[in-house]
Amino acid sequence: MKKFLFAALPLVFLAASCNFFSKPPTAGVVKTTNGGADWQFANLMKDSKTNLLAGANVSRLAFDPTNREVLYAATFTSGLFKSQDSAASWTQILSKISVYDMAVHPTDPNTLYAVGLYGGFGKVLKTQDGGKTWEEVYNEQGESDAVRAIAVNPQNPNQVAAGSATGNVVISSDGGLSWKQAYNFQDRVQRIVWQNGNIYVLLKNKGLSKSADGGQTFLNLTSGLSKVVDWQQMEYNTDAVRGFNQFFVDVYTGNLIYMTTDQGLYKTQDGGSTWQYVPLPVNKSAALARSIAVARSSSNIVYTSVGSTVYKTVDGGSTWQTQNLATPGSVNYLVVDPDLPQIAYAGIFLQQQ
Repeated sequence: MKKFLFAALPLVFLAASCNFFSKPPTAGVVKTTNGGADWQFANLMKDSKTNLLAGANVSRLAFDPTNREVLYAATFTSGLFKSQDSAASWTQILSKISVYDMAVHPTDPNTLYAVGLYGGFGKVLKTQDGGKTWEEVYNEQGESDAVRAIAVNPQNPNQVAAGSATGNVVISSDGGLSWKQAYNFQDRVQRIVWQNGNIYVLLKNKGLSKSADGGQTFLNLTSGLSKVVDWQQMEYNTDAVRGFNQFFVDVYTGNLIYMTTDQGLYKTQDGGSTWQYVPLPVNKSAALARSIAVARSSSNIVYTSVGSTVYKTVDGGSTWQTQNLATPGSVNYLVVDPDLPQIAYAGIFLQQQ
């Protein structure tokens, strides 16, 4: 793949933006410090009178792997933001691009990737100085084909995988200098996780696939969730999953996976061989579960969301506590503090993306 370098890219992507949000925040980032009992908006911009994050649709939240006080918020509407004080204040480090996903180098916090849509084309951008300057390292050839997901291999950070809205998955083995197409799923890529040598790709309609050979072949792990009940009569399971949103894979074994879907929350404890429906205290017909986050200290501590309500369990899903956030939007992403599971962050969006 051709590499595109823009010497003036910082001026293009980091130009100052205007603020039109003077009302109380309804989007952006919300934080809890008491295990989800209550949540407060955390959108203060550092050294700025603008309130960009407060009106932004959040696509992704992520921690710096080397410092839990450093947090990133990617947004569909206002680029990429960085906090160095646990969301007490934020700085915009990338603008002029719809950021669908981002990834941080596991040992070098100055190296970041951001993906999305700019100028009508899907892009992968990279910074090696903490966001001061950015270069374009990949460009999707198809117009309006946003790059929607990216993941860095924590065991070999030179390996990077990215996926697009049309299902194109590309892989770089040299930190973005060159790319090769691994697979085209012909379905929108939702998220990618590269973990323990495996690449997991979540698709909007086809579910979760896993590659154990660097992307050469993929095995679908969720085909059983959307099976036809009777092939001869073409009777469909009314509980069949037709939309997949986000997922979590246990970092230690990979056997535990949580999945949010249009039919609620599912989990597997055998790497995808069998799946169990995890009931939430909400009518299943309205249980479109979106975000999922699991505490590093205990896989029994799980946060998920339906609409603007956050659900938390401390016993692996047997019981749940609920808290509705003061927003007309939906909770689109959740993360749990790596060291203190009573601290969690939620990213809000106000419109469907």
